[in-house]
Amino acid sequence: MAAFYFASAVQDQLPPAAKDMIHKVTSDTGCLERELAAALKPYTDNMEVQLQQRVEQLKQELASYAESLDTEALRATLEQKSVELKQSVRDLQAQLGPYTDDLKLKVDQHLQDFQERVAPVAERVQDQLIQKAIQVRDMAAPYVEDLRIHLNPYSQDLQAHLTSLYEANAK
Repeated sequence: MAAFYFASAVQDQLPPAAKDMIHKVTSDTGCLERELAAALKPYTDNMEVQLQQRVEQLKQELASYAESLDTEALRATLEQKSVELKQSVRDLQAQLGPYTDDLKLKVDQHLQDFQERVAPVAERVQDQLIQKAIQVRDMAAPYVEDLRIHLNPYSQDLQAHLTSLYEANAK
């Protein structure tokens, strides 16, 4: 819970450019997720339909063996159908291979585009942070020097007292 409040506080302190960047990343991620889902939907639907058809076919073929309780034939059929089902899955994977490669290329391209858009913003934010740090240092410099001037006599006096105490105790 504390992490949420901390993250919220940090996000509130971000410059507008960083907030815009976070919003853009979030929306790009959602857009990419929808594109991926839409691109894969026909293939996953097709795979689901084919697998469901194979399962139904297996049920029908195995029903006759279950009625006769021919366990050896049932076992042989199960093994054969298992091999066929595995082959069907491999075939579907092979069919989806080019699409997954294309999808990977699209994801990589989106990632590269995102990095190209984020790099200048990150540089600007870093430059602004450096400028602000320099401004704070420059604004504080006169006060630090005044403090040094005012505290120096006290420091010398304290040093003299400590030296005399040390000498008195050393004897």
